[in-house]
Amino acid sequence: MDASPAFSLEDNVSSVTCFYFTAPIFMSTATLGVNIIACVLNVFFALVSSIGNFLVVIALWKTKSLHTPAHILLGCFAFCDFILGFFAGPAFVAFKAAEITKNFTVYCCARFTYEFFSQTALNASFAMLTFMSIDRYLSLHLHLRYKEVVTRNRMTIAVTMAWLLSISMTITRYWMDNRTFLFITKSFNFAYLFVIVLVYLKILLLVRRHQNHIIQHRVFTSSDSSDRNLFDFARYKKYASTVAFIIVLIVACYVPATIVSFCKEYVCTETLEHAKIMYTLMATFIFLTTSLHPLVFIWRSREVNEAIKRVW
Repeated sequence: MDASPAFSLEDNVSSVTCFYFTAPIFMSTATLGVNIIACVLNVFFALVSSIGNFLVVIALWKTKSLHTPAHILLGCFAFCDFILGFFAGPAFVAFKAAEITKNFTVYCCARFTYEFFSQTALNASFAMLTFMSIDRYLSLHLHLRYKEVVTRNRMTIAVTMAWLLSISMTITRYWMDNRTFLFITKSFNFAYLFVIVLVYLKILLLVRRHQNHIIQHRVFTSSDSSDRNLFDFARYKKYASTVAFIIVLIVACYVPATIVSFCKEYVCTETLEHAKIMYTLMATFIFLTTSLHPLVFIWRSREVNEAIKRVW
């Protein structure tokens, strides 16, 4: 391991080179305060995220009735959050603590671990959210043909391919320069976001059309089938709105973090410390969202709520 700190002329700045990166280490009061706050908060977020997402994953895995394509995606997304909480979160705390104490050997190992797990899990999370959005669109668009087209085996293959792509993208980090890797990964993730937004616009149009159709059908017929269709449609809207809420949470923290990342690499050379502080805050906000996601699942999904109660 190459971990050789080289102190600059300024008393409060040093640099450390290890593996594939050289990082400036700031020792100002502002950076020190932010790092301490981030360590304290992320210990709590990592604990909540690990436990909450573990409960969701195990509950979905042990409940046979929830082995549907939609719940497979939900379980995989919760597993991504579990990786962020169980591996990336503690590693983030460890490398920030090592930065405070100037333990550069621990810094290198912990930051390497953090970047590997966080990058892989975030890439996979965007893929899962994209699949979840497309799955909701297909369930509304195909209607009776949905179960024929979207099968459990096909969804498993899609999820496996997404994980392999996410891991492959992370591994390329070790022989690419930082700017090229940043551009490629962020381009992929923004492409995912573009697809998600486009699909949800289509969903909104379909929802309005189906809702009008059901209301008109109820006016002319008061059958049990029309009531059942209305109930199924209400469940669909609730699940789709849950996914949309999670997407909003991720966009709210990921887009600013991406802007700060580009600023660090391309723009903010003279005020790099400010960009690094902002990145630490944005990363902490991402860990906050991973701890909130299982609470959203339990709050919004009765099936998940009941499955957790049965299993635990």
